[in-house]
Amino acid sequence: MKIFGKKTGLSGGSDARKGIEKVARPEAFTIRVDPQKFNLATKPQGPVHEQLETLRQKLTKLSSNVENNLMLVIRASTKKNSDLAQSAFDFDKEYIQKGKFEVEYLCLAYSFFQALDEGDKKVVDLAREIMRKLETIGQYALNIAVKTEFIQLANIEILHKDEYDLKPMGDITAEMIKKAVEAFVSGNSKHATETLDMMKEIDEIYEKAVIKLRGEVNDENITNYTGILSVVEHVKMSADLSCDIARMLTD
Repeated sequence: MKIFGKKTGLSGGSDARKGIEKVARPEAFTIRVDPQKFNLATKPQGPVHEQLETLRQKLTKLSSNVENNLMLVIRASTKKNSDLAQSAFDFDKEYIQKGKFEVEYLCLAYSFFQALDEGDKKVVDLAREIMRKLETIGQYALNIAVKTEFIQLANIEILHKDEYDLKPMGDITAEMIKKAVEAFVSGNSKHATETLDMMKEIDEIYEKAVIKLRGEVNDENITNYTGILSVVEHVKMSADLSCDIARMLTD
């Protein structure tokens, strides 16, 4: 049997072991990160508020990287730039995956292994929930990047414009993500409320794009239009997730 193009023995014994040894390491295991450098401990190393502030800063950095990659893949897909799309995967691996890895470790260690008071534990658990939303948005960005090879918009040479307003839709969504996380970091629910209000703009752009696609689709372009609709849907779903974060902070 072949796995990743290499023969593996399934009859048992040394043949099976040799086959397994030849299998290439999965991409996930190539992330260069050292959890020992996180300096985890069963007791806070210094005032708890400083520990939580560091966690907030790292979550903010993760959010910023997710926002940037989302805008990047929208540009890549709408302008059919394969090199830019590939760079999104590289950026995700180098920055987003590493950031998520560290935030997850910090949240788990603080919440489960440190005797935090109820209020501090609530902050940590909320940070972990936000991280999960950002993780999903990060995956949505990669899903958009994959579409680059399969969709074709008009006038791709015009850098900051497309017929479905995906560029402004992405910019607004990135700002929504930023504001929602800022609401958590600053403790100012005003930013969360602003995020929810901005969803109205997203809904308007989304509805116009869907109406345009439905109005122009035919048997010849349906495959292309389905791919474009997928990009539109992924941007809207990202905006929806930013609203989920905002609601965590306003409910």
